Amino acid sequence: MKKDSENWLKIARYDLKVADDCFKATNYLTCLEKCHNALEKLLKGIISENSQETRKIHDLLRLASEALLINLQAEVLDLFQELNSIYMSTRYPDEFDAIMEKLDKSRTELILSKTKRTFTWLEKKLEMN
Repeated sequence: MKKDSENWLKIARYDLKVADDCFKATNYLTCLEKCHNALEKLLKGIISENSQETRKIHDLLRLASEALLINLQAEVLDLFQELNSIYMSTRYPDEFDAIMEKLDKSRTELILSKTKRTFTWLEKKLEMN
């Protein structure tokens, strides 16, 4: 594995651990931000491993496309769309209250679980390159 890709993987693993820690501390918004960050960085690791330049973008669907991941399962597409939406809402305060109303323990736990499954799948893809 290339050094850049290895670095992306290390920070992605760290972000996933922080997401788990935030969930345990009932900090659900930060948990989901870190879920997004973990998948974003892992996708950038795959892009780097494919000898492509990693761009400073945050859209998980665009990154998946740049990572040459095609025919993604509906569950993964839905997860990427949901995390993109949550991530963007944290950047614009007019949507903050609306997103906080939707973030309860069960929804956050479901998204975290899906993130972990997707992370494991992407990690294997990176290690196979």
